[in-house]
Amino acid sequence: MGQWAGFFIFFSLVTSIYAVAHYYLYGWVVRLTEPPKILRRAAAIAFVFLVISFPASRILSWRDFNAFSYLLMLVSSVWMGLVLYLFIFALASDLLGAFVKIFRLKSWLLGRNPLRVKRYLFAGIIATVFLIGAFSLDEAGNIRITNLEIRLAGLPQELDGFTIAQISDFHFGVLNNTPKLERVVTLANSLKADLIFLTGDVVDESVAHMEEMAGPLAKLRGKTGVYGITGNHDYYAGVNRVTGIMKEAGITVLRNELKILPGGLQLLGIDDPTGVRRMGEKGEDFISLIAKVDPSKPSILLYHQPIQFERTARAGIGLQLSGHTHGGQLYPIIYISKRIYPWTPGLHRLGKSLLYVSRGTGTWGPPMRFLAPPEIVHIKLLAQKK
Repeated sequence: MGQWAGFFIFFSLVTSIYAVAHYYLYGWVVRLTEPPKILRRAAAIAFVFLVISFPASRILSWRDFNAFSYLLMLVSSVWMGLVLYLFIFALASDLLGAFVKIFRLKSWLLGRNPLRVKRYLFAGIIATVFLIGAFSLDEAGNIRITNLEIRLAGLPQELDGFTIAQISDFHFGVLNNTPKLERVVTLANSLKADLIFLTGDVVDESVAHMEEMAGPLAKLRGKTGVYGITGNHDYYAGVNRVTGIMKEAGITVLRNELKILPGGLQLLGIDDPTGVRRMGEKGEDFISLIAKVDPSKPSILLYHQPIQFERTARAGIGLQLSGHTHGGQLYPIIYISKRIYPWTPGLHRLGKSLLYVSRGTGTWGPPMRFLAPPEIVHIKLLAQKK
């Protein structure tokens, strides 16, 4: 299957699921509020527009970046986040309604004016969803600094106290734009880290203004360098274009490469497996790549998705840095994420090897985060105790 055929199928599937969710929500609104015919028609038109607006805004952003495409993307993306919570509350209220009907509690719970009670319930749900939405919009811009001290196997005394700043999953695009990227760069530079790592998904998709990100990225300052790898979205956007912009900004992009840094620190960067699975790249075997690492010396692996950690540990690699899952981004999506990626956000250990999974700095889809705050990870490496 070709790249564009696979993308079209995925895009169509997501849009279809989104449309079905809106159809269910429209029915829920009508059942709960029993609006007059004219309001039903208005609601139907609004729901159709909102279903179409998200894919339409993505397509427009590929061709041109202007005020209209930005506004359409903002409205449709925020609505997508609200739909998640509307769907959860609507489903819960329907289950409650079924419980009331089965146990014949309607007259006891709804009283003499059931429509009024149902409309109060509807108003309460709408208010709750919008409060969650407001909090989530604010949370997405509140980037935390996560400070870690990690004893890295084989680290020499000369590198004791060596620092790393990890930036993951910015998703540069229409909403995660140049001013937001400049804020992330300023925050990362304030840490004065020896190394800065970009662990994939620098961009979101192939937007017309992608080259603008070179300016802010060029301002990143790591005393020993700035290194990056590819993520799945970097492939969706055009991996050669993305890595070309990163290189133009002075970032060393590791594509299945091992670098020996000062003090003998081994840095291995491996491409996201999306290149092999969906884009037709031949790729390199993960096992053969990690076999290049000398387990008697300190080593760090940059790998976008939080997978393969068992193999990383068996190869004696001291630290794997990953991202990809956004910490679920919008709770309770984390529980779905856990089914796919068992290594959850945070620090994990297998033997002497460590894995840190970052929640990332940006967002995909809704420019919102709920109970999954964005982060830049600041790591202080410590030598093993004698």
